[in-house]
Amino acid sequence: MDLIGLNRVKGRVRAFQLSPHAAQDPKNASLFRHVPVVPWRDNLVLYQWAEIAAKLLATGDSRYRLGGMYLEFANVASPGDTVSPPSFNRERDIEYYNDLVSSPSADYLRVPMTAITTTSSGNGLEQNILTCFARSSGLSGVHGKPFSYASNSVIYGAALVAYVDATDATQDLLFSCFYFDPADQQPKLSTSQVGLEWQITLE
Repeated sequence: MDLIGLNRVKGRVRAFQLSPHAAQDPKNASLFRHVPVVPWRDNLVLYQWAEIAAKLLATGDSRYRLGGMYLEFANVASPGDTVSPPSFNRERDIEYYNDLVSSPSADYLRVPMTAITTTSSGNGLEQNILTCFARSSGLSGVHGKPFSYASNSVIYGAALVAYVDATDATQDLLFSCFYFDPADQQPKLSTSQVGLEWQITLE
């Protein structure tokens, strides 16, 4: 029997811009036009994925399901500027995001999932691919830094997260993390939001 390992849990991420269709309700996510803007990129599955999976398998506690994403952003000096992504490893947890409170420009959005779908990869594997969707929203990050076109906000990283308590970010558990290459970083535009499509394959 194969043991579940990192090579059996893999993911990839891509960004898209969401702009409302003309004459439709911009608050209804199903009415947004989705336009992929970068190719699929790999993520890093973190050690906390095992705690998330263990809680779900052992207790069926729905609090440990994937509930949303973090969209990490910084307010840069000028339009077109990019951010140097930090290095990280599989030990990353919520403390990294807590420490952004002391950053002069970086913060993160804690956004809910807008949809999750399941598909199959075949060869005996059924419903083993999760595809998660979330999008930017709000005018400020968790630590209060502005998120807007006027502030030159740029999304440069993201995390896939279990919201154990929707009202308390300190209890969040991180499934995986990802950073855009500088050329792929996503500025907040005046006419659209930034969306992420995150695909996790279990084998």
